[in-house]
Amino acid sequence: MVQIICGEKGKGKTKEMLQRAADSVASAKGVVVYLDKSHQLMYELNNQVRLINVSEYPVSTYEGFIGFVSGLLSGNHDIEFVFIDSLIQVANLTNDKIEEAVLALEKLSSDVNFICSISVDESVLEPSLKEKVIVSC
Repeated sequence: MVQIICGEKGKGKTKEMLQRAADSVASAKGVVVYLDKSHQLMYELNNQVRLINVSEYPVSTYEGFIGFVSGLLSGNHDIEFVFIDSLIQVANLTNDKIEEAVLALEKLSSDVNFICSISVDESVLEPSLKEKVIVSC
C-alpha cells in the first residue's frame, strides 16, 4: 500500500511523517525505515526507526531510486514500513513523473507500507493518486 501526505512546502508534512513513524514503531512487527535527503532528523526519530540518507548513495534518477528501494527491500524481508520524506527531491522527480513513481512503489508494496510526503497541493495530483492521499496539509 502507498499512502501520500501532500501539501505545499512548510505546511507540516514532515511533522506528520515523524508522528506516523513513531506510531508505526509501536504497532509494527517488522522494521521501520525512513528515507530522507539528509541526517537532519536523526535526533527527532525514534531510535527504532532506521534513517537512511539517500543522498549518500549514487541515486540520480527516479529509476535509480526505484532500484534503490527494490534493493533495500530485497536485502531485508522484515521491512514493514517505509517512510519517504520529500519524494520529489529524494527520488529526483519532476511533477510529470510523480504518478509513475508512486505506481512503481505500489508494485513493490505487497508486504510493505509506503508513506510518502509530496510537496504539491492535492489539486495538482493525478486522479489516481488522490485516492492515496491520507493527509492534505
